[in-house]
Amino acid sequence: MLMKKISLFFLSFILAAFIIPSIYAQTPTQIAPQIKVLFSPQDNCAQEIVSEIDKAKDYVYVAMYYFTSRPIAQALIRARDRGVDVKVCLDEEQPTYEYSKSRFLENKGINMKLIGGSGIMHNKFCIIDDHITLTGSCNWTVSADLKNDENLLIIESEEIARIYKEQFNKYWNGTYIDTCEYRNESRLEKVPVATGTVLPMPKSSSKGKYVGHKKSKKLHYPYCRWAQKMNSENQIWFKSRQQAIDKGYVPCKVCKP
Repeated sequence: MLMKKISLFFLSFILAAFIIPSIYAQTPTQIAPQIKVLFSPQDNCAQEIVSEIDKAKDYVYVAMYYFTSRPIAQALIRARDRGVDVKVCLDEEQPTYEYSKSRFLENKGINMKLIGGSGIMHNKFCIIDDHITLTGSCNWTVSADLKNDENLLIIESEEIARIYKEQFNKYWNGTYIDTCEYRNESRLEKVPVATGTVLPMPKSSSKGKYVGHKKSKKLHYPYCRWAQKMNSENQIWFKSRQQAIDKGYVPCKVCKP
């Protein structure tokens, strides 16, 4: 009987000392996100982004302020071509930027929406297949990859992906908070006062590549917000930038044609 009690004691000791701690040690590992940290220009951030998109099986959802990278745009098209659900939200000014891939992606059939409001849609994140989140300071541009001091986080976590996906869906559905104000003079507490607006991609024009305002003599891309406000009687269209400049038109400081 004594030997049996001693055996049970040692068995309990082994369970307490080795097996039970190992079970508890696994719990944080299972729920803690796995994070890969990269910095540009020394790390190849664009290549890492393309690699993650190329592994996507179900969906790729992107919210990006500035998007000019052709390799990343092509990765999104490859994903769409193999049946992946690809959605892209960009700031409303993106179609006015000369090197923006907004028009290229639209022409390739990528689902896109422009996010408008009182400020800029300054996010840089991407969610892939409910478990990968790409985020950081890095816009999807050549300058961000080659010149700027940026950071990129590749996070493997279902919980973090869920949070980012919820925010993306607010942009996509037009239910996001656009403007807040401070509750009092302490400026430590905010209250929302307005929701934002989601805009469709403006259509390309067959009239010309540039449009000028006859009275102000300002030249714009057709997608510029100021061009969109022009009355038709004030519009004059040009096939080339030089043609407009020769006639005395000055490039817009917003869209910079």
